[in-house]
Amino acid sequence: MGGCWFLCAVLVQLSGPLQVVLAGTNPLSCGLGFTHCKQDSECVLYNHVCDGKPDCKDGSDEEDCALECNTDQFQCAHGKKCLPKDQMCDGVTQCQDRSDEMHCTERTDDCVHHCDSKSRCLPANLICDGERDCLDGTDESSCEDQEEDAYEKEEGAKATSVPTSSVGSPMPIKCPLGSKPCKDNTECVLYNHVCDGEADCRDGSDEKECISACETDQFQCAHGKKCIAQGQVCDGVPQCQDRSDELGCAKLMEGCMHQCDNKSRCIPSSFLCDGDRDCVDGSDEQNCVDEGCSATELQCANGQCVSATMLCDGHPDCLDRSDEESCSDAPVCTTKHRCPQSKECLVQEWFCDGDQDCKDGTDEKDCPVAPVNCGEFQWSCTSKTKCIPISWRCDRMKDCDDGSDETECRVVTCLPHQFQCGSQECLDPSLVCNGITNCVDGSDEGGSCQISCAEADNEHCSQSCYSTPQGTRCGCEAGFQFTADGRTCADIDECEGRSPGVCSQLCINNQGSYQCDCHPGYVKEADGHRCKITGEPFLLSSVQTDLFSFGLHSRSLDVLSSSAKKAILSLDYDWRKQRVYWVSLDAESIRWSSLDQKTTGTLIKGVRADSIAVDWLGRNLYWIDGVNSQIVAVRLSTATVESLDHSVILDEDLEQPRSLALLPQKGLMFWTEIGAVVKIERAGMDGSERKAVVNSSLGWPGGVAVDTISDRVYWTDERLRAIGSATLDGDDIRILQMKETTNPFSLALFNDMLYWSDAKKRVVLAAHKTSGKNCQVLLKRLRQPFGVKVIHPLLQMGIDSPCENMDCSHMCVLAPGPKAVCKCPSGLLLAEDGLTCSSLVNSAFLLMLSPSTVTQIYLQSRHTAGELKGWPEHVALQVPSVNEAAIMDYCLRDHTLFLTDDGTTSLSSFKVKDSDLSSKGQLLKLLGNAITAMALDWVTLNIYWSSNKQPRLQVTSSTGAHTAVLIKEGIGRVRSIALHPPNGRVCFANMGQQGTSTVATVECANMDGTGRSVVYKDAVQPTSLVFSSNGDTIYWADIGLGTICSVKLDGSGYRELKTGDGLVAVALSDGALLWITVSDKTRLWYRDEQRQNKLWFEVDSEVISLKAFSKSSQIGSNECTENNGNCQHLCLATPRGRICKCAHDHILVNSTKCSPEQRCPSGSRPCLDQFQCQPVEKFCNGHVDCYDHSDENCVHLKPLSKAIVPAPIQPRSSFPRPSTLTPLSGDTGLNTTLNVNGQLSNLDVQQCSERRCSGNGHCVETNGKPACVCSLAYRGESCQDHLLKTMKGPIVYAAAGLCAVVVLIAVMAVVVRRKKSANQRRARPVALKETSMIDLENKAETGVENKAKTSVENGTSADGENGAETCTQTVPADTDKPEEAASSVD
Repeated sequence: MGGCWFLCAVLVQLSGPLQVVLAGTNPLSCGLGFTHCKQDSECVLYNHVCDGKPDCKDGSDEEDCALECNTDQFQCAHGKKCLPKDQMCDGVTQCQDRSDEMHCTERTDDCVHHCDSKSRCLPANLICDGERDCLDGTDESSCEDQEEDAYEKEEGAKATSVPTSSVGSPMPIKCPLGSKPCKDNTECVLYNHVCDGEADCRDGSDEKECISACETDQFQCAHGKKCIAQGQVCDGVPQCQDRSDELGCAKLMEGCMHQCDNKSRCIPSSFLCDGDRDCVDGSDEQNCVDEGCSATELQCANGQCVSATMLCDGHPDCLDRSDEESCSDAPVCTTKHRCPQSKECLVQEWFCDGDQDCKDGTDEKDCPVAPVNCGEFQWSCTSKTKCIPISWRCDRMKDCDDGSDETECRVVTCLPHQFQCGSQECLDPSLVCNGITNCVDGSDEGGSCQISCAEADNEHCSQSCYSTPQGTRCGCEAGFQFTADGRTCADIDECEGRSPGVCSQLCINNQGSYQCDCHPGYVKEADGHRCKITGEPFLLSSVQTDLFSFGLHSRSLDVLSSSAKKAILSLDYDWRKQRVYWVSLDAESIRWSSLDQKTTGTLIKGVRADSIAVDWLGRNLYWIDGVNSQIVAVRLSTATVESLDHSVILDEDLEQPRSLALLPQKGLMFWTEIGAVVKIERAGMDGSERKAVVNSSLGWPGGVAVDTISDRVYWTDERLRAIGSATLDGDDIRILQMKETTNPFSLALFNDMLYWSDAKKRVVLAAHKTSGKNCQVLLKRLRQPFGVKVIHPLLQMGIDSPCENMDCSHMCVLAPGPKAVCKCPSGLLLAEDGLTCSSLVNSAFLLMLSPSTVTQIYLQSRHTAGELKGWPEHVALQVPSVNEAAIMDYCLRDHTLFLTDDGTTSLSSFKVKDSDLSSKGQLLKLLGNAITAMALDWVTLNIYWSSNKQPRLQVTSSTGAHTAVLIKEGIGRVRSIALHPPNGRVCFANMGQQGTSTVATVECANMDGTGRSVVYKDAVQPTSLVFSSNGDTIYWADIGLGTICSVKLDGSGYRELKTGDGLVAVALSDGALLWITVSDKTRLWYRDEQRQNKLWFEVDSEVISLKAFSKSSQIGSNECTENNGNCQHLCLATPRGRICKCAHDHILVNSTKCSPEQRCPSGSRPCLDQFQCQPVEKFCNGHVDCYDHSDENCVHLKPLSKAIVPAPIQPRSSFPRPSTLTPLSGDTGLNTTLNVNGQLSNLDVQQCSERRCSGNGHCVETNGKPACVCSLAYRGESCQDHLLKTMKGPIVYAAAGLCAVVVLIAVMAVVVRRKKSANQRRARPVALKETSMIDLENKAETGVENKAKTSVENGTSADGENGAETCTQTVPADTDKPEEAASSVD
């Protein structure tokens, strides 16, 4: 009866088309068990109603279905069908998905053992029968114990109840339903095990008398000789033991509309008539009807649809060129070239590019054939006319025109189960020694073929044995390979490290084989290896200012609305909002266009973006800010937002980020870096877990994209003229270098294909993403294409957003996983709840120094999370023109940062404003020397420092004008300096020498160098010294011991904290210790209130040093606070007050005033070590003359020149040049002689020097007015006062007169020399020179009398500037002019 119903159902289904035709004439009469569809056009079985799959074309069989079943009903797993509960597990399937008969536990008469998640139940005779009947193998587990128990019972039974006469004559057995007795009547066997290829009866009778071939209406199982009815094939119930009757069946998935290939495949409606043959029988592309184009489109002669605006535009957009035919007027070409006969517009790059652009073919005629130079990742054909990727060499496909890429290939290796001929062919073992020659050289026959495999051979071979001309050999079946012993066969995992030809998406390994599968939303192609997506994908491309949408199946071409006036370089889309986001060169904003071509708008204003990417899962948009070297994000809002609403995701150590791609499914982002070190980096979309994934095989990586199918990152490389790819971790780097990839700009991935734009050739191309083959031109326009993306809803679906469960006050971003993390805009910090952004409560912060970046982190954010795998909320400050920063200090009052740079061996200062650093210039420039320690006296702004060549504790005024040596005896190398100005104390780490060993001590002294004492003598490598807030204790990091140490300044109370290896630096903030360790990561630790060591965060960035600042930092005063303590040169605090100290070549004439010390001959000056005198012209001449290199301790000055020399034009990415600095306030108003950056005619120098400077000095221009730099022994506004004027007597006057004559002669000689030098400078570019600190000291001395006048001009008091009030340094107005200074001032 069931068969009749099935036959009726089939006939009704087959009559469907006829019923549709006749529906309009007679009412449709449905048979028993059927019901009408809504439109009476067809009938459907009752058990197909509300089964979750529409069977009526109008879908009415799935309408008005109950959402939930009653309590006494069962709901089918697929669909909404409800059944009475008594129909469950009744042996009759009512649900189409058979869920009503699954997991049934009701025991039948022969049901003994449930298995396979209770989906099967076996009788007792199948338990422990040596054959695995359950997929989970439980029917054959624990069999040894059962056998022992059975043996004991059997022995007992023999002794008591079995008659002797019955032994040897077994009684006939009665088999349960579904089984039959074996021939010897000793056991039963299931009917579906009969003739299945495996003997289940001990006498083997279940495999005897089996027919060798099945009838035409039957199906033969792959394993054995079992035949089943054809109707049982692909019915969802396996009848064959090997389940071969259910393999290769089409899944009746949602959207299945067309069955083909003998019902082995079912494809969705989007596959029908799409131009691709998806069925082997081709039925999906038959009887296709042209659907026509929309009102805004033009239909080409071949049926293709293109935008109506492309009609007669001078370029063929239809594949058949019909849009450019029958045009009344020749098009107006914006290019220089056009086809001579067919009149199409051309660009130069299209000539001889292998693609015919002119209908008459003239663009591809008479093309020269020249030898080519192949790239690093290419192979040259023998003809020298073509280069192919290296991977194409010997791939069994001829790619060279001369076929040379498939010659001289290595020996072909046969599959493990095959026999290899001497002539290299591969044969199945059954063809060897079969009496027929199959190898070209006959090596498969003869020899020892007569020797057959003996029983012993079969026993030691795990699978098979066969004869060969070399004797017997073990064999493996297809899909297996030999293990090391050469006899045992093991499965080959075809999915491990598979080649592209195995599976395009998912690969499932089976014993002896494998199976391909597809990601959700894809359908397996007829070949069983490739997958195809449902629905049509579109390629989105920006072509100059236009946005093009190209159908990858239909080849349709449309233009979206765009308000761009200049090129659109980057784009992305959001499927949920149906928007395309883009940035162009003409606006500081990120804008959007709707996919329906109707509206445009602006997402955010006031930003510059180089590359954008949409986070469709977390609902944010990311972009690269190349100017500020940042990766930034903003929420996807319906209204326009301001630039202040964005959050900085990453700003650490970003030099020149170029392009950005997101992988929201994993919470990752990738970007290309084209700075000094080119690389491709990866991080979480919250900026955490950053790492460089590719840093080799790169030239100039531009665009970047992620392939979600293969989990690989792809990039374009304009220098290598290639497209590269690697795994998401940077492994398995592959470079695809073809003639079509000579100028790749942007790229996108979709399924098996790779798409990229070539702005130079003005094309968008596609090729297979792995091999690069099947390359084709998709778009070819007269204007340049840039950004490309593939649009399909499936690419932005399939996962729930973690942000949906986070109630962030401002922005939720994705972290690796993906996980959800809250982020705050600049100026706000994340509260302890991890959700709310709040204003700053605790102003204490850290400064962390990297080679080119200073990172500010507020300590308030320490309590918002546990151990972070990345930076907490922070501000990264890129240091202009510094790549090897070494030591830093900071002035809190006006936010001035002081940095030493090992790359330029200099000390510079920078103004901190918002999130930017602006250079204020170099304070000190050394030559052949490097600063080893530096600290700022924040009261006077004096700099305490030491260097390699000057291993002393010395101090320099804030302008660099005055330097004094404080301590020089017993110092080997100063490694770190700490100051406490309120107490007048200084401590330093001294790396001294004792014989051949290094002795490290921590020493302290007064800030004038007196009162020196060793406070700790057993250190190993002390560094990072820092005072406690009250100044009575010094802390340091001993990186040799891995300990943080502290001791009181009197040497008592030594304490230490063990931190482990990798300790780099320590900081102290309001009594709380923080420190850095470096190993595989850079980690920041802190000591909590319970005195436990806690990890705050870890990053990959290199961190050199650490400083902490709070409200209690840099408070207090000393006697140097007011007017520099009335000291002319240096005011140095002591515990009891202060002392005034002069520069190294001056002496105190009273307690505050300084006078030059006449220890060197006229025209020369002492070195800083006081051991040598050198001529003044040797100071800052670019050559080291003093033993301690102090003649090259220089600061920058402006040139003396007749005309203003224009500043060189700097590129946008460069930073400002270091500026010439005027004195800081701590130098008591000596601005007159230090700000020598005026412009004075060289021709007037001599005349001015003679008249205005009384012949006793040199003229310079200061603040637009001439001023004098007096020679030795003279001072005053006009150099009129002689230092010896108080001496009387003819001898003194005679000596003075003689000195004046000598000086005058020297002045005239210098003037003549400078005149000559000035003439030479007119003939060559202006060069940068420097003047020494000693020059400035002498100049400063001559300007004491002019202090009041100059101070007024500079806006300061006549008494000098208050160094305790500000750290500001005045930058001259003309700091953008080239710098040059005389080598000496006489």
